[in-house]
Amino acid sequence: MISSALSFKDKTWYKAILIIFLWVIGVAYLIHQYEPGFVNALIDVGVHTLFLLIAFFFLENIFRFYTPQEKHFLIFLAFPLLLSTLVFFLGKFTVELVLNQNKEYLSFFKEINLLYAFVIFLIILGYALLLLFHSKLDSQIKAMERADQMERLAREAELYQLRQQLQPHFLFNSLNSISSLVKRKPVEAREMVLQLSDFLRKTIRKENNKWIKVAEELEYLRLFIGIEKLRFGHRLSVDFISDAATDKLVLPQLMVQPLLENAVKHGLYGVLGDVLISVGFEVEDQYLKISISNPYDPEAGQATGEGFGLKAVKRRLFLLFGRHDLLQVKEGKNLFVVELKIPQNYDQYSSH
Repeated sequence: MISSALSFKDKTWYKAILIIFLWVIGVAYLIHQYEPGFVNALIDVGVHTLFLLIAFFFLENIFRFYTPQEKHFLIFLAFPLLLSTLVFFLGKFTVELVLNQNKEYLSFFKEINLLYAFVIFLIILGYALLLLFHSKLDSQIKAMERADQMERLAREAELYQLRQQLQPHFLFNSLNSISSLVKRKPVEAREMVLQLSDFLRKTIRKENNKWIKVAEELEYLRLFIGIEKLRFGHRLSVDFISDAATDKLVLPQLMVQPLLENAVKHGLYGVLGDVLISVGFEVEDQYLKISISNPYDPEAGQATGEGFGLKAVKRRLFLLFGRHDLLQVKEGKNLFVVELKIPQNYDQYSSH
């Protein structure tokens, strides 16, 4: 603390010197009120202040390598007591040596020896307590920083695992679709393999760019729907709704695709005829709002599956933003709607 304040590498060194100067002047003036001779008082206070600063340096070095615990209270008191004794006797010896001709001041100095020793002890003890408090506080701050870092690393690892799971999940579903087309529609199966390859190539190429613009996300979604249309044919229609205001907004990669995949699966399950799925992007205050709606028949039961996509999106949103209110599911009479909000005033580089 003192060493860092007086370091010329620190821009606050001149403030520390000014405070020490004012301390010497102030205490010397106070002593001068009891014993005339301001110069003598100035020498006296200057000498003792110099030894006090040296004692402070010693204390800082002691506490840098050793922090007394509560059960070692006597050891903690021993350091200030020893240093204050040294400061007192060294100061006394130096003052008597320098002012050996001024008998009147030396007589006054002798009368207040005990007060001097007690004040020096209190000053050094106070500084030791300050160092102890600073050491404890610094340890707590470092422990909190380590805990935050460990939590951030764990969060990043889980986010990475979720991202790695999303592509295989989609890939397995696509391979199942291709398998169902191989015998019935080999041409469509081949086309689906080519589109799947194009989709995976584009997403893998952008793997390091964890946040992408809406325009890029729409490109991936259209590739995905192209793959699904080869399986379901004219029955599946998807309407993408966006405008120029949303194209430059950003969102985590592969955040919408699993929700759209669920909409396709559940929208076509148990519903006869053509199915229209709507995907809308809009600006709402400081959020990018994404709405995905699909028709469904509540009496037809549920499509098979573990619901991994919806769970993965919910978990990713919580890990990224620490909030549970960014994804809402609404069930109407014959319409299932998922609404997703992505904060735009968020530093996407800070937590993943």
